Amino acid sequence: MLFKNTKYKRLIIKMIQGEASPEEQRIAEKWIASSPANRKIFENYKGLLLLTGKKQVSYDTDKAWARLQQRIASADHSASPVHPISKRRRQIVKYASVSGIAAMLLLAIGLFTILNQKPEILQFTSTESVSGQFLLPDGSSAILNAHSSVNYPEWFAGHTREISIFGEAFFEISHDAGKPFIVHASGLDIRVVGTSFAVEADPGADFVKVIVNTGKVLVYPSGLDPEKAAVSGRLLEAGEMATYSRESGQIVKGVNDNLNFLSWKTGILIFKETRLSEVFKALESKYRVSFISGNPDLLNQRLTARFEKESLDQVLETLSLIFNAEFEIQESKVLVR
Repeated sequence: MLFKNTKYKRLIIKMIQGEASPEEQRIAEKWIASSPANRKIFENYKGLLLLTGKKQVSYDTDKAWARLQQRIASADHSASPVHPISKRRRQIVKYASVSGIAAMLLLAIGLFTILNQKPEILQFTSTESVSGQFLLPDGSSAILNAHSSVNYPEWFAGHTREISIFGEAFFEISHDAGKPFIVHASGLDIRVVGTSFAVEADPGADFVKVIVNTGKVLVYPSGLDPEKAAVSGRLLEAGEMATYSRESGQIVKGVNDNLNFLSWKTGILIFKETRLSEVFKALESKYRVSFISGNPDLLNQRLTARFEKESLDQVLETLSLIFNAEFEIQESKVLVR
């Protein structure tokens, strides 16, 4: 039996071959248990893979069809050495045998196709608001800020798991030491095994930022091989960040002292004697707007406050009352007077 969902085909094959990560195995087992038909598909592929005795099935379809035709032809000349069989029964036996051969052949051809086809590149995009959590093929998860997108393959082929980010996102990566996860972010590559981190890589921006929440990541300019990346890159641990200049290609490593780097995800903004110039930057990241100030003195004022789930209008109304300032929203810009 052949089925259409290539994602699950790949997962059950990896599980049978012992190459699935714990998260991939969990997803595959859940799918297998969801229906008798799925379990039958799993058993068919398991039987064929065990029959081949190989990690990868290699199948010459032309030779296979030739062998099938030869078996069909030879069936016409077969006879029992002990008991004569009626013509009708002989036909039934012949067709049953041919049917079984054909079914196995179709299964093998389907398996060969799965193992050798290239994955389709998919895109997940958030529009006007923060996306909900969505799962990548290996069980890793991502949450995207507004106006951001991720390109990823239908399944992860080869020895790495690679995706591309355009905009801002937070990732939680499933651990798989044998298959590193690589995020391509506008000229900067982020290599991880299992960790959580935030990426800000807005198209057209001068800088790409990476902030590690848990675990470790290696960041380096795109296109470097692993040996050069290990030398030229920067290893970041939890609580650290890196800023990559697209113009110079330089990577600057530092400590993350921004309490609000995940405010767009959590909905919470915290300010402790923070200059309004920094407050505006945090609001820009959370609400995907840009502030244009015509009042330089206002930028040096300080704010201590906590905002949770408030809209941009509500935050600006609060700031207006505290600092006696005027704010005007024009599309994605906020004018400050």
